[in-house]
Amino acid sequence: MPAGSAPSAPLADPEQAGHFVAWAAAVVAGHVSATAAAGAIEAGSSGHVVTGTPGLPAGSDDRGELPLCDVLGWLHEVAPRALTMVLPTSGDPLGLAAAGPLTPAAVLAEAAVVVSCHADTFGWVPEPDMRGSSYAGVRWRGYAGSVVAPPAGVAPDRIVEQADRALRRALRAATEALADVDLARWRAEAAAGRQAAESALRTRPRAMPPSWPAPARVLGERALALWQVVRIAASDSGASSASGVAARAGALRDLSHAVREAAMIAYNVPAAAILGGSRR
Repeated sequence: MPAGSAPSAPLADPEQAGHFVAWAAAVVAGHVSATAAAGAIEAGSSGHVVTGTPGLPAGSDDRGELPLCDVLGWLHEVAPRALTMVLPTSGDPLGLAAAGPLTPAAVLAEAAVVVSCHADTFGWVPEPDMRGSSYAGVRWRGYAGSVVAPPAGVAPDRIVEQADRALRRALRAATEALADVDLARWRAEAAAGRQAAESALRTRPRAMPPSWPAPARVLGERALALWQVVRIAASDSGASSASGVAARAGALRDLSHAVREAAMIAYNVPAAAILGGSRR
């Protein structure tokens, strides 16, 4: 697979990767059409295109890109074994193997969709597609890579319930740690993060596929809203002393891992259940 060029900026909306996984799984399972899924994924944007993926046609335009709807139809035909969202960051490539061209590109974008076919595994990394002053889309660029298998052996609803409890514990632990450093600043950042997340939800509503479990939807929204909070808080060290800076960074690092892990479970576990049900 061509390595492609790295994304030019981190993904502003990490929920997009989870939304892609949810609707693509529904297409593969035959629950919705590729057209309906593409419309849901592209809602609020100017459009999505995919490039650099093995097995796909080269694309009809000069850029070698394919419309998202065509790619979803291709996924239905190849019937991948797994579709997985990963949310890696620098120093914590959560869900990805260390080797391969996918990892650095996904870390830079802070998100990727990994597709496990029968003979190949690759990832699509989102990057902004700004073709003009009035066009704001997403380009999914293909990279070779692998992904850690999702949790197995436990009922999907049980995994989501466990992840929800773990996220609540992580938030309490982070709040206690930050209270010892700069609680006032943390409260302001948390409020700003919640406001930004709520604004994004209002302006870019995310419909989920039919029969998508409500607990997973709630967990995904909560986790990704908290991730926005962590991003805002991490942009400023906040504390004045070296020990305070280290304590703050540690608390935010632990919370970042927890919220990204919870978001991955919220999207990947129901998607795995959909794909598993389609093969029975």
